[in-house]
Amino acid sequence: MGLCAMDEQAGKDDDYGVLVGWTHRTSADQIDLKLQTVQSTRQLKGDAVDSHHIIMTKSQAQLLANYLFEVSGKSRPSPRRGLLARWFGG
Repeated sequence: MGLCAMDEQAGKDDDYGVLVGWTHRTSADQIDLKLQTVQSTRQLKGDAVDSHHIIMTKSQAQLLANYLFEVSGKSRPSPRRGLLARWFGG
């Protein structure tokens, strides 16, 4: 299901929250993305942070990253060149 199809199906049973943090673990073929959310800014004062593990393939992660760059209006960071490449202009 694509992101647009999910938007059309949003309903009253959906949970909404604010993203307050994330971590990840990678393996050879998948990523475990742990999202930390709260239901409202009032709950930030207490200990009401929810954690959600999202397991995705690396291809799915790349599609999500591309989508987030697109909707944020930001460009992807340029790849970092190694020390020898910087020294010798490679």
